[in-house]
Amino acid sequence: MTSEPNLPFHAARILLLIGLRGRQKSRADKLPELVGRTLLAKLDFFVRYPAYLRKAAVELNRTATEAELGITEPDEDDTVEARMVRYLYGPWDHLYYPTLAYLVGKGLIEVDEDRGTDVFRVTAKGLGLVDTLRADPSFAPLAARIRYVNRLFANHKGSGVKQFIYDHFPEVVSRDIGEVI
Repeated sequence: MTSEPNLPFHAARILLLIGLRGRQKSRADKLPELVGRTLLAKLDFFVRYPAYLRKAAVELNRTATEAELGITEPDEDDTVEARMVRYLYGPWDHLYYPTLAYLVGKGLIEVDEDRGTDVFRVTAKGLGLVDTLRADPSFAPLAARIRYVNRLFANHKGSGVKQFIYDHFPEVVSRDIGEVI
């Protein structure tokens, strides 16, 4: 029996990812944004797979505390809340499109285009929810992990994170298209 995806949970994670990513780069007068579907998917990969996040930190000669990784229980870095699949350019989730549409429909994000690249921008309403989620104890570990992912890859574009995955995690990208990671 397959369970239905929890769209609100996916939406909360994606909203946090965009909102916390953008906060690191935005000016006070600019709403947070994340540029590109590739960047969104590849950062989300590290959010969903804390074991790979820990390995990425090692590859980048960085240390990661359990708190930064959002790990609250032993062996939790091997736990995956929502699995992704191998797609054309590495990790992907077919739920991105309905999740992004859900966030747009709720008025939490806007999607613009800049030279053929999607720009995901949190609205003022979405920013309020980002702050609420960050403060919620049940989302605090996830928010901590997202902040760490964003710091670790702060200077990377989507193609750079994709290449990092290809270079350091061949067991992910050597899977067949559509195979669960």
